[in-house]
Amino acid sequence: MSFLTGLVSISFRRYGVDDILSACREAGLSLIEWGSDVHVPAGDFALAEAVAKKTQEAGMRCVSYGSYFRLGSTPIEEFENYVGSAARLGARNIRVWCGVKGSAEITPEERARVVADGRFVAQMAADAGMNITLECHSGTLTDDCRSAMTYISEVAHPAMRLYWQPSQFHDFDYNLATAQAYAPYTECLHVFQWDRTRRYPLAEGREVWANYLDVFRAQPRELGLLLEFMHDDRLESLCETARTLQSWIG
Repeated sequence: MSFLTGLVSISFRRYGVDDILSACREAGLSLIEWGSDVHVPAGDFALAEAVAKKTQEAGMRCVSYGSYFRLGSTPIEEFENYVGSAARLGARNIRVWCGVKGSAEITPEERARVVADGRFVAQMAADAGMNITLECHSGTLTDDCRSAMTYISEVAHPAMRLYWQPSQFHDFDYNLATAQAYAPYTECLHVFQWDRTRRYPLAEGREVWANYLDVFRAQPRELGLLLEFMHDDRLESLCETARTLQSWIG
């Protein structure tokens, strides 16, 4: 397998597309996840086409469309706009959020709706040659490893996939176990070094990330390592952070 490095555009919401692409090019990144909240709103197809052209001209590829579509909550008919924007960006993945409640709070009826929506969007994405990728996040059904894996089995669609990221609210052993469980379903990793209250320069995570990356190296496909949020929120820190990540993968 191989790793490719990239950026999640929401790391720099206050910067425009051109500034972000310029910084990515300088940092030697090849992938980007464009977000639907600021940089490429869903349904603005002309903008998606323009951003896709700029991305290609920068020598980069849009690996994912980072949507804020929430299964079981956002009206399902709106998903067509997300598919349309993702297709025009050339993305192979559409990131969605797995509901609006954590796994310990949701009722069986609410969970059933999230599962039904998951099947619907997975099939729509598959018809367009794409995957659905779930954000593993608190306040959703993927807040817990067991719940996330149960959800994947309930949806039972090959286009329903995962993103993996270490949780700042759990310890190393838990995060390593989730990496091992999620690896066969993972399309991209969100890369950062945080704890519950602070963000740190990525270089401080070298030892723990060596273990995480070893898990994913065993997968027989290309995986994107997408930097998400610099420790100081400065675009100027992207080059140094990217060099750190690239040094880990050779």
